[in-house]
Amino acid sequence: MDAEPAALPRVTVVTVTYADRWDAGLSATIASVLAEPRADLIVVSNGTAPDSAARLDDAVARSSGRIAVIDLGRNRGSAPAFAAGLSAAYRRGTAVLLLDDDNPLPPGALNVLEATTCALESRGAPPTALACFRAVNPVYRLLREGASPDDLFSELRPGAFLSTDVFARHRQTADPRGVVDTRVGAVRVAPLPNSMWGGLYLPAPIAARGPQPPTALVLYADDNAFSAELRAAGCEILLCLDVEIHDTVDWRESSEPPRRRLRVPRVLRTARDDLWRVRYQNRNAAYLSAEQARGSVAAQLRLAVNVVVRLGLLLAAGLLTLRLRAAALIVAACLAGLRGRLGETYPLPGGRPAPAGSAVTASRGRRARS
Repeated sequence: MDAEPAALPRVTVVTVTYADRWDAGLSATIASVLAEPRADLIVVSNGTAPDSAARLDDAVARSSGRIAVIDLGRNRGSAPAFAAGLSAAYRRGTAVLLLDDDNPLPPGALNVLEATTCALESRGAPPTALACFRAVNPVYRLLREGASPDDLFSELRPGAFLSTDVFARHRQTADPRGVVDTRVGAVRVAPLPNSMWGGLYLPAPIAARGPQPPTALVLYADDNAFSAELRAAGCEILLCLDVEIHDTVDWRESSEPPRRRLRVPRVLRTARDDLWRVRYQNRNAAYLSAEQARGSVAAQLRLAVNVVVRLGLLLAAGLLTLRLRAAALIVAACLAGLRGRLGETYPLPGGRPAPAGSAVTASRGRRARS
């Protein structure tokens, strides 16, 4: 680029960490952000283990004021944590980049994201958030190959329930990928209806609007709800296919079910100790399905049919596999989501929910700049 890094606008990077994640990726992520002269970092400590917390404090002390830590005291879920980090970042008036704590920032990525934003603005594009490519996400890999977002994000159709839509028809669509010419070269992009937290870049005009995830979702689907907030505000989301983040932890093996002759629904193979995760996932996804159908009688009727089909099949699978209790718990979570009953319903690791109205946010290290 023509300008020196010091002359470029500053960027605030926000990441959320929990438990003992220092060696799992947090240390590498912090080092990669500090390697960018114009980047500052906000770390939300979401129930961090003592050893990782001590190492984080040491990093703050050696960062010359470039790292701020917001300590939530215990694990409150990703939605409240990212909301706290975003609130602090927005007060700085800069662009914001969200990273998972195992997402080291690639060298030069900020320059490419900034240049892409400038090129889109010069073309008269609406405010656009940019998502970095992450190979651990199978949907991103399909988008890189030219698949249609309409097919990949079927759960966004009004009346769909989770990923079930018995009324859907497969449509042939043109390759949605495009190219944005910037000062640093051509950047391939693809439309992205829903973005993950990690790698999402919010240019300053979007950050100034202050979008937030609904904290009552606690965790899971909160990034989808945040994407919906961006879309409702008239913002677009593009996936930058050539700005790639390499996760230090590859969760594909744990997310892809093993191949078996009898395919038992994945949620019914969940260990009892992890069932709380599935309940949050299904509750929050059901809530978003209900929100998408709101305001349309046809969509609500379509949703009702899809709910009966999806939950009926789940209960039948639970009966056949002798896992009816697990199926019933998941069904109950879905119904709670459809009714809008959110909040920290199922206990998270690290303790029971805090009493209503209690203080939840304190700062450790340097406070986020106002």
